[in-house]
Amino acid sequence: MDMKRLLFYILASIMTVTSFSQTVTKNDLPKNLKGIRMNFQMDFSQAVIMGMSENEFAEYEKDWNDDKPTIVRNFKSGTNFTLGNSYGVGDYKDAKYTVIVKVNTITDEGYFVCDVDILDEDNQVVFHLDYLTGGAEPSLAIGTKLARMKVWATLTGKSLGSILKSELSK
Repeated sequence: MDMKRLLFYILASIMTVTSFSQTVTKNDLPKNLKGIRMNFQMDFSQAVIMGMSENEFAEYEKDWNDDKPTIVRNFKSGTNFTLGNSYGVGDYKDAKYTVIVKVNTITDEGYFVCDVDILDEDNQVVFHLDYLTGGAEPSLAIGTKLARMKVWATLTGKSLGSILKSELSK
């Protein structure tokens, strides 16, 4: 077996193992949500960011508060890109559903691990996803900490969009 093919199989194995760890544990979403817009919130309050709380990280990385809105926007953009025009997440305060992304961890490479809840208008959880990631964690990532976070926010948002699209089309 040539080296390129071997590398492909190794990467495919890693991506497969990672995708199995993302687990939908509740899905009571109505299947007729075509065209629906969902409110979006991203919660960093319990996150461990590069080994620190969000407040500690903000002290360490002075640009965090300036770059955090871009990270959230990249996550939403990644989700919407994958969902396509049929659905959408954003700042829709009067929407029937709210997507809440709870960031658990952001690694030194900027890699996200999140849990996701979708609440209905009565604040009941109708969808729950454990361990959302953006794919296999890189062994070496280049760029600044915040630049890597922006990239991984987009990739993790795309993963969420893909999972939601799949679940809503069943």
